[in-house]
Amino acid sequence: MDKLITYVAAIHGLSGPVSIVSHTTSHDRWTDDDVEVTRDETEYRFDNGAIVRRSVEQDRAPSDLLCAECWIDYDVLRHPDAQPIGPTRMTFDNACRETFWLRYHLA
Repeated sequence: MDKLITYVAAIHGLSGPVSIVSHTTSHDRWTDDDVEVTRDETEYRFDNGAIVRRSVEQDRAPSDLLCAECWIDYDVLRHPDAQPIGPTRMTFDNACRETFWLRYHLA
């Protein structure tokens, strides 16, 4: 089984056993209770046939937090032939947690 961390590392520009061959990004924006919300989704295609989507949703509400709340999701859309990726979904509620997870699993 391949680990999702391998693909997330490549998405963040780190070298490893897989490489991104292409990506497509979509942007969406709306207002919810007078707060502007944005969502960016990027589908990454890898050299082994895998496809992983990274979604980032955040609002423009004022925040005093050092690491403002946002929603970051990774979803495996296609596994390489005969090689499942696990976990198939990972979710974070801010960029600091995503960074910690990445560093922890790559140490």
